[in-house]
Amino acid sequence: MTYGKLISIKRNGGVYEAEIEVKLEPKPGQFITLVFPKFEVPLSIGDYVDGVLYVHFSSEKIYQLLSKRMEVMVKGPLGRPIALGKKVLGIAEGGLYYDILFPLREAKRKGSEVAVNCKGCRSEFREPLKGETWDTVIASVRDYKALPSKSLVYVRWVKMNCMMGVCGVCEVKGNLPCVEGPFLEVERLVDKG
Repeated sequence: MTYGKLISIKRNGGVYEAEIEVKLEPKPGQFITLVFPKFEVPLSIGDYVDGVLYVHFSSEKIYQLLSKRMEVMVKGPLGRPIALGKKVLGIAEGGLYYDILFPLREAKRKGSEVAVNCKGCRSEFREPLKGETWDTVIASVRDYKALPSKSLVYVRWVKMNCMMGVCGVCEVKGNLPCVEGPFLEVERLVDKG
């Protein structure tokens, strides 16, 4: 855990973006938690550039707690980094787009070709062309079962308590998203047969 300095909180539509100056070394696919006196809030990493962490959330309660602070306790990066290919496709809907933003931006910075199919949201990336093939598909959607089996889906529908895989509360089909994820292959989450 480390302390970070809250730089700003901005609202864009129904989503807040907090900028936190903090020393981390996050990799694509990892997440952080903001630590408050009585609870922790797991959040996807929206971006990390020049020592500034960008996180997105829609909770008014988190906004109220953060806006009263100059310092923020950050735990992380947590979870398992993901490998990104030379052609990366992101699939998202609405506010879930922010779950895949950091891996997409990192892929672009490293020279990968990136496109996004985003239902109900605007993206800074181009849309995929019909018939294109992809090395890596990452997604944050409510219905992941229709995705290709090797796609990586952001598991956000589970409660994460300990963030260490000890309590088992986040278990999905034998997987622990808090340590093995938060991105897991669709084939690990869907019943075969």
